[in-house]
Amino acid sequence: MTIYLVAYQIDEDNLENQNYDDFLEALEEYDGYCQIFDNLWFVCSEGSADDVHEDLVQHLYDGDFILITEMGDDYRGFLPESAVDWLNENI
Repeated sequence: MTIYLVAYQIDEDNLENQNYDDFLEALEEYDGYCQIFDNLWFVCSEGSADDVHEDLVQHLYDGDFILITEMGDDYRGFLPESAVDWLNENI
């Protein structure tokens, strides 16, 4: 199982006209997930970064951005304790 960092930015103009419930539900359908900040998540997947991208991007709209990158055990940062605990359990 691979952990991916998913970062996204929603175009503010889209917030008035689009519904992102399907996008958030898609994030929560992964075998493991952890929301770190508003638009930053960890997800566990057997698939590739491309697979995760294809799964999530279908729920986004023109003007939105998304980045999926693989996490490893060589990382540094200062995160909420719940995110650190989640990483320690899943890496």
